[in-house]
Amino acid sequence: MISGSGQGKAGGDARPLQPQDLLVDTGPARQILSLWKSTVRTGSGDGRSRATAARIAQSPAYHTLRVFLRDQFACLTKDDEVARAIELPDSGVCGFGLDPAYRERDSLSAVLDEVESRGDRLRTRLVSRAARYLPEGGPWRKTTVWFVISSQTTFDAVTLVPGSAVAGGGPVVLVNLTDVLAYGETTRERVDGLEHVLAHELFHAGIRVIESGLPGWEPYRRTTNEVAFVGKAMLEEGVGHYVDFRDRPGSDSLFTWKPSSREVDAFDRLGKAIRNVRRFDSGRVRRSEIADMAVTGPTWGKYGAISGMFAAHRIEAARGPEALRDAIAGGPGVFLRTYRDVAATNPRLGRVPEELLLLQ
Repeated sequence: MISGSGQGKAGGDARPLQPQDLLVDTGPARQILSLWKSTVRTGSGDGRSRATAARIAQSPAYHTLRVFLRDQFACLTKDDEVARAIELPDSGVCGFGLDPAYRERDSLSAVLDEVESRGDRLRTRLVSRAARYLPEGGPWRKTTVWFVISSQTTFDAVTLVPGSAVAGGGPVVLVNLTDVLAYGETTRERVDGLEHVLAHELFHAGIRVIESGLPGWEPYRRTTNEVAFVGKAMLEEGVGHYVDFRDRPGSDSLFTWKPSSREVDAFDRLGKAIRNVRRFDSGRVRRSEIADMAVTGPTWGKYGAISGMFAAHRIEAARGPEALRDAIAGGPGVFLRTYRDVAATNPRLGRVPEELLLLQ
């Protein structure tokens, strides 16, 4: 998931993305877990726990989270409301219904322990997965991953840029620790799944840092054209999903020589969506709803993200990772035309609607 827009080319020397360009910070989630541990031990009501909760509510990570909740869900929260919800998780306020997290606080702490134990190895793996498809020219701003605790099922991870709350104004990835518990039955399984999600988000962060310096992306910035929105989603979310899914267990049954049912269905949905968007009697609200479904809803129903994921796989399988990286640097138009050319050699592969190919 990604929110925000690129704001100019970063400074510094052009170079590949490297592990030092990523900061993984479990501290914001630890703050709440530590407060809850202290409250259980000493009891609440002495004023000190509420003061601690107030400081947490106003810290950079939770300020960023509250801005995201406001912009994404129209959740307006006051400092004292958030402080109360943090100290007393069964009280709750928009985006801070923390009772499920409180009940699972030992499991959440175990996830953070596992993340911290993986240390530099984790950063190296994440950067390797994302950098495989990012242009090598950079230059890069540091991406900060903040683990926070928010309401269950509001979001699992989101990339926000630029990160005005962090030094250097680099991208920020928020990870809702509560939702990481759904990634598996054991702590190790949960963090293994989290690595895939974080690689996805790091790809988004990298693209947002450099896209303003890539001319082929210009027609797709801040566009109100629903077809252009879908085209951009196929690259941005499609490749993000590919980074996530390409080396998950079972991926060999997903990315197959003969198109799987999920691949066929995604391109069928893509074609139908573009036809409906282009219908003369489709109102603006309806067109927007259809376009939004390219990237929202159940994973396999996100026709733009999933068709883009399979398009990325087909480009890499036919021409190699460098060709896919070049197509990404060229922008959505180049990415779609590259896939079109690859698909033209195999009649089994899904087709890109002509309307998407005529945007440039």
